[in-house]
Amino acid sequence: MADHLTEEEQIESLKRWWAENGRGIITGVVLALAAYFGFQWWQGAEREKAEASSDLYQGFVEAMSANEGQPDNKQLTTAKSLAQQLKEEYASRIYASQAALRLAALAADDNDLESAEKELQWVLTNSDEESLKLVATRRLAAVLAARGKPDEALKLLEGKVPMAFEALFAETRGDILLQKGDEAAAYEAYQQALVKLSPEQAGGAQLLRLKAEGVAPAKKTESPAEEPAQQAPQQEAPAQESDEQ
Repeated sequence: MADHLTEEEQIESLKRWWAENGRGIITGVVLALAAYFGFQWWQGAEREKAEASSDLYQGFVEAMSANEGQPDNKQLTTAKSLAQQLKEEYASRIYASQAALRLAALAADDNDLESAEKELQWVLTNSDEESLKLVATRRLAAVLAARGKPDEALKLLEGKVPMAFEALFAETRGDILLQKGDEAAAYEAYQQALVKLSPEQAGGAQLLRLKAEGVAPAKKTESPAEEPAQQAPQQEAPAQESDEQ
């Protein structure tokens, strides 16, 4: 009997506990399930976006690479259309920024510096990849300098950058300073670039040396008036005849 009453008390206690805590438990379970399935849905959506942006970029690359890198007008139109779709639908994806960088290079080659500037600015505004933003910054500085804005270009290159970009930024700074006519500062920038070259960038060392040599300060040479006067050679005394006949 005592055991029976104990079981009933336990059941009543459990009922009271459930009445007080059951709703919270159910809510917690529902939230946990929602979080789990929500995360699964987010992963699936992200995977779909990654695949879709990858497919668009692949089509862009194929169009840009047609005819051994010399696409005709139709292929260029296709490439630009795909790039625009990437930028509109997947702006934060790396593929969109890579496409914009290639379009900027294409525009710069065609001397369409205004379009090149817009594409590079787009990368700086939309990309989350620091390395791509640094590439865009250096190229934008070169484009601004070519558009007659060297001071604005130099301002872009200010500040500390990762080691992998130090030589590239210094070289670009030297090019812009040379454009401004400041050969001494350009020489210093080229020298800095040579010092900062990584082993992977060693292939550009020869060009950098040529640039530095082209603006190297002329070595001072002493003028004839400054050269110490040379002493006239002493005349040898005439040889004395020997006493011996």
